Amino acid sequence: GGGSPPPPPPPRHAADDDEQRCGSPARAVGASPARARRAAPPLPSVPEAGEPAAPPRQSGEERASIASLLTFSWVGSLLAAGRRRPLEAEDVPALSQEDSAAHNAGLLHAAWEGEVARRGWRDASFFGAAHGAFGRYFWASAGYKLVNDVFIFVNPALINVIVGYINGDASQAGLSRGGAFGCAAAMFLAAEVQSLALGQYFFRGFRLGLRVRAAIGQVVYDKALRMTAEQRACFGVGPIVSYMQIDAAKIADAVPYLHGIWSCLLQLGIATSMLYSVLGPAAFAGLGIMVAMLPLNVWVGKKQAVFTKRIMRARDGRVSLISEVLQGVRMLKLFAWEPPTLAEVRAKRAVELSALTRGALFGTVSTFLWGAAPIFVTVATFALFAAVSPDPLTAPKAFTSLTLFTLMRFPLNSLPNQITRVIDLSVSFRRLTKFLSAEELAPLPLDAPLEQLPALRPPSAAAAALRLSAAPPPVRAAPSSPLEEAHTALLGGGGGGTDTGSGSGSSSSGSGGLVRRRHAASHLGESRRIAANLGESRLASSSAQKKERHCGA
Repeated sequence: GGGSPPPPPPPRHAADDDEQRCGSPARAVGASPARARRAAPPLPSVPEAGEPAAPPRQSGEERASIASLLTFSWVGSLLAAGRRRPLEAEDVPALSQEDSAAHNAGLLHAAWEGEVARRGWRDASFFGAAHGAFGRYFWASAGYKLVNDVFIFVNPALINVIVGYINGDASQAGLSRGGAFGCAAAMFLAAEVQSLALGQYFFRGFRLGLRVRAAIGQVVYDKALRMTAEQRACFGVGPIVSYMQIDAAKIADAVPYLHGIWSCLLQLGIATSMLYSVLGPAAFAGLGIMVAMLPLNVWVGKKQAVFTKRIMRARDGRVSLISEVLQGVRMLKLFAWEPPTLAEVRAKRAVELSALTRGALFGTVSTFLWGAAPIFVTVATFALFAAVSPDPLTAPKAFTSLTLFTLMRFPLNSLPNQITRVIDLSVSFRRLTKFLSAEELAPLPLDAPLEQLPALRPPSAAAAALRLSAAPPPVRAAPSSPLEEAHTALLGGGGGGTDTGSGSGSSSSGSGGLVRRRHAASHLGESRRIAANLGESRLASSSAQKKERHCGA
């Protein structure tokens, strides 16, 4: 009776009651457990203040074995987790130091500084800096490509042996059945080695492409912050963004395929030598056709680039005209200029369609030439062999030759594309070289005293010319007109219409004059506002063209 009362129970919530009754967390009525789990995903844990953050998860590549690296099995756990549930931030391993943007940007920046110190600002090349920063990794990937190219031609040699054994040739009389099965197993192993080497080559190539893209974007951004105001005005924001995105992406996409130039030549050389051992001098017929078509393919690639430039130029002209029309559409409606403007837009569109048609027709011709080159080589080789060789065309020779011709199809079709890609990359390298060679501000620490700050100096002749070209023309006084007089009278410039103390007739006349003046002034203000907008757009366009001509000079 005299004891202390029991402590009050802890506060209860409706969710706790539901959990005790149902034995599961509270959820909406009629909702299934799976739907409840999907509707309320678990939130990621956030460390409390003062609590050390969990270290990032180590990548499986760093602790993988050689077999795991070759077969990419180290990424299997991440793929399995993604198959079971949506991946969270803590599931993704941390980025290695070699793949970080800061590390690769530092390599490229140091290589560019070394290139400038070695060759000077005028002769420095961005290609040399990129090769100095990433060349070792790039050429190390060539070993995998070489292994792939060598093992490609193991199967044609083994096909010659197996088909000769099946055909009962005397040259394969000493081959037993076990040896024939061994040749078939060797074909399988050669294909496996080729697949592993090609997978490693493309993995390293695309990885290097991502590194180069991140480095170029960071270096271009840092350069834009250090440029002088005159140089930044000459380049403009649009080209700088294009350097960071378009040129960097073009170089990154081309990096995995740059080894294709020497690889195509090597494959063509090995295939021609093997064809000579099978068909004799008739193999040189195909080689002659390939050599004869190579300049043609190069010319086709350059011509295709010319058509592409024409299409882009016509498209830019049409888009620019339509943008100007949309900016001044009220002026066009006011003066009823729709028919001539529509005719001009249709003329621009006709020029663009003509360029597109010519480019498509020429692209069809180039595609036909690239696709028909292996057929021309095959027909010429077999025709010459049947004409000059006294030996018959047996099954081993035919199957081996067809296999080699099939292998030659890819380098024949790919070599012109590789040459065109290199030409496009040279343009991007020149653009980046010109940008990185621009004048920079002198480095100055943030805590420098005022005495060390550069004194104000008059602008250079180039800057003065640029300012004069970008300045708007002086406004001249226009001759007076009825609208101008109405506007002056409305603002209080005089006129008898405002006198309302001379009787009813005068009041009526003054009221009608005020309405007319307001109507005329409203039309005048609307016309001036539309003309000002259209004039500003045209002035900006002409100023940009003058700036482009000035900076280009």
